[in-house]
Amino acid sequence: MTAQYPQPFFRKLKGYAFDPSFSSTLNKRHGNEVIYKVKWEEVSPGPIGEYIEIIDYDPTKNCYYLPIDLNDGFVLADHGMEPSESDPRFHQQQVYAVVMSVIKQFERALGRKIIWSRLTEKKNRNDNTIYTHEFIPQLRIYPHAMRQQNAYYSPEKNALLFGYFQASNSWQGNNVPGGAIFTCLSPDIISHETTHAILHSLHPYLTRDTNYDMLAFHEGFADIIALLQRFTFRSVVEEQIKNSRGDLLSPENMLGDLAIQFGQAVSDNRRSLRSFLVEKDKDGKWAHINPDPSKIHTVTEPHKRGGILVAAVFDAFANLYRYRTADLIRLASDGTGILEQGEIDPDLVKRLSREACEIADNLMMVCIRALDYCPPADLSFGDYLRALITADIEHNPDDEEGLRFAVMESFRKWGIIPDEVNTFSVESLKWKAPDSYFANSAKSAGLSKTIKYIFDASFGGKVNTNINNVLKSIERILRENNRSVIFKETQNLSAIVHNMFDYKLQSIVTPGTETILGMDFNTITYKHTETDSAGNEKTITLKARARNSFQVYKCRPMIISDSKSGNARKVMVIMFLQKVYVNLKGSPYQGFFPDDKYAFRGGSSLIIDMANYEVKYAVCKSVRGSERLFKQLDYAISTLSDADNAALLMQGSEPFACLHNH
Repeated sequence: MTAQYPQPFFRKLKGYAFDPSFSSTLNKRHGNEVIYKVKWEEVSPGPIGEYIEIIDYDPTKNCYYLPIDLNDGFVLADHGMEPSESDPRFHQQQVYAVVMSVIKQFERALGRKIIWSRLTEKKNRNDNTIYTHEFIPQLRIYPHAMRQQNAYYSPEKNALLFGYFQASNSWQGNNVPGGAIFTCLSPDIISHETTHAILHSLHPYLTRDTNYDMLAFHEGFADIIALLQRFTFRSVVEEQIKNSRGDLLSPENMLGDLAIQFGQAVSDNRRSLRSFLVEKDKDGKWAHINPDPSKIHTVTEPHKRGGILVAAVFDAFANLYRYRTADLIRLASDGTGILEQGEIDPDLVKRLSREACEIADNLMMVCIRALDYCPPADLSFGDYLRALITADIEHNPDDEEGLRFAVMESFRKWGIIPDEVNTFSVESLKWKAPDSYFANSAKSAGLSKTIKYIFDASFGGKVNTNINNVLKSIERILRENNRSVIFKETQNLSAIVHNMFDYKLQSIVTPGTETILGMDFNTITYKHTETDSAGNEKTITLKARARNSFQVYKCRPMIISDSKSGNARKVMVIMFLQKVYVNLKGSPYQGFFPDDKYAFRGGSSLIIDMANYEVKYAVCKSVRGSERLFKQLDYAISTLSDADNAALLMQGSEPFACLHNH
């Protein structure tokens, strides 16, 4: 009789923590080679699992590399293959381990499964735009997709493509001149590209380049996750804290450097691809980067502007670390706060590392959770700050460690201030319920009534004939493990919500309720007044014709739990989006856009407390906003004359291919 063994919870795989170059040095090789613990799943050679499919085809050599079999006895017995720069099978293993680790972090933060999907727009016979939301079972990954200094996420192919290239011919860092550099072996690059894919699946319209922050947010957020992901390895953090004598802002600390091998291999020989904690001073020495609030008004290139967001988050991290470890430093220094010269005590290293890892984990969780509290379009860094504060309040009401105050302080020092708040406080930054924004109580009451019609069986049973299907879908989404079924049920919920808010059902929905959701079904007039050099005022008036078409592209129930109190609440996130076409003929904007029309988007993210079916937060970008429209028009025209941004605009289906070409 065959003995039955319990299925392991984790699959353990060897991999790099930084990049291959560190494994060739005497003092860094042990800290660089780590064990990734990914959730156990049945995989076939590739590896191919539930979430990803690795296809190792090299078009430059026109060949398929032999796929790794993670279930092979020898592979299982030794935690996967030994790290190797020359064996493509280890490359596949490294990509699989890192991608699955990042997916795990997102699912842990959001409390739900990551689902890949494709949102497409097609014209029908009547020239109307039809939106289709298609489920994609697996994200495809090509470890050797091109011979270029590039790696990017492709929304068109729903894939991650990693390049490889030869290092420059000069000696720099640990690289060998002319040696092969594989981006698929860099955990930072893999985490960065995976985050792009997940962010796009959650917010498909954040790739629309409508302001200076949009693409910069994509880049900055992906860097934040890649850097914080390192803190999941305690041994790596301990080594860095030991080398920097507990100072995370020391030039000796590499935890703020992204893609070190890549940066040292390119022709300009950098310290790393991007450094967020240190920079060279006027004397050419590495020094801590001091917050500069002026950069938010002058830096526009997406990577560099995204770096402001990363710096703000990492400054908050460093301040929290100093705050929480001050007592340990005082004890270790007999109250002086200044450690003696030489190596610090190993026990102190472990305690400092534990604090650093815990802070990084909490910070990564709130950075990810904030995505549910972002507007569906035209995101700004200020919006993201408000989302961070709101998400932290929802998941950590007490904030005993002061995380959100550290975030607020750091963002303020970097000049990231939301335009629409009058005071810089937790209360003012937190998103509000609809009745806090709108004076028309009838519309707010109408929105609340409609939500209850859709979800509350005791309230809407006679009006909403689909109420039983709605309740069954919600329960199935919360309990189901099959991602395809979850996607189907959320699509069904979205369709029901759309129909209930549809203009044809105004007997149920209070007229004008859509304006609370950032939409408008009537003709919209936009006005903007300019003053010329002579002091004369001129008013520009634009109009968008009445349009009652809109999308409900997310309708997702989830459970929010407070890890400290143990309390759990059921909430619903619904995202509405409307597009109107603004007529530009006869205005100064004529001649810049196809057919002299500009597609202007507005909408909202609603967070609903399912205990009482009340809208707790409304995160709106109104399609009626004149100031926002004219800012978008000016931005779009200004970027058309920028060669770099123009190249991006010309390939809208692949916004990251050009953006990531270094």
